Amino acid sequence: MTLVEFLAAVKRAKRETVALAVLYWNERYGNKESMTAAEVKSAVVSARITNAKNINMADVLGKAGANVDVVGNTANGSKLWQLTETGRKSVRANHGLPENEPELEQSVGDLEKVVAKVTDPGAKSFLEEAVLCLRVDARRAAVVFVWVGAAADLKQRIWSHGASAVTTAFQKYLPKASLKTHDDLLKFQEVDILKVAQDLGIIDKAQHKILGQALDLRNQCGHPNKYWPGISKVKAHVEDVAGILWL
Repeated sequence: MTLVEFLAAVKRAKRETVALAVLYWNERYGNKESMTAAEVKSAVVSARITNAKNINMADVLGKAGANVDVVGNTANGSKLWQLTETGRKSVRANHGLPENEPELEQSVGDLEKVVAKVTDPGAKSFLEEAVLCLRVDARRAAVVFVWVGAAADLKQRIWSHGASAVTTAFQKYLPKASLKTHDDLLKFQEVDILKVAQDLGIIDKAQHKILGQALDLRNQCGHPNKYWPGISKVKAHVEDVAGILWL
């Protein structure tokens, strides 16, 4: 669905409603979780909304109350606006969208297919937790659990090389490293787990880069902040990790 099509349902509504719809569409379909007022206005203009060029979008967003939040600033100081859950519910109500969104249901189904192919019991249990999180739209938690499952799987594959080879691999980065049991892997940061996984031939350089990005997303979602990943971002996270490790 294009932005023009999505805004058609609210093109005669008040300006705040249109602005919220733009934020929602970009979050869900454009993989863009936050926007400046100028970007929102440009989107409204491009969608051919009447008198869009005359809208003071910064004022509109500033008066949108609990529907939006400022989640940061650009390099030039412009505020970055993001929908709150209140704002998302408002947009869904205005568009007659169900609370159980099709995008969300598809992501749950995709992840369930992945889980069915995972044989490692540790990784599988974490992925099953991720499915439960997605079913209730707990996206941040789902991202975290997908990554924890990936980390558990990587550690199992690393340990299959034997204590001596694994110790030698870690000593390249941490000279004092010494591993005697699988649980000793818990002592190491996941950035080092990825390095050793590449050195042992479990993943290649390109896969290391993609999994590193997945780890960055996990860290964004696992720490207190205002970041809220869109459905497309969560789906991409699942597809990237699963495509490398399980599919």
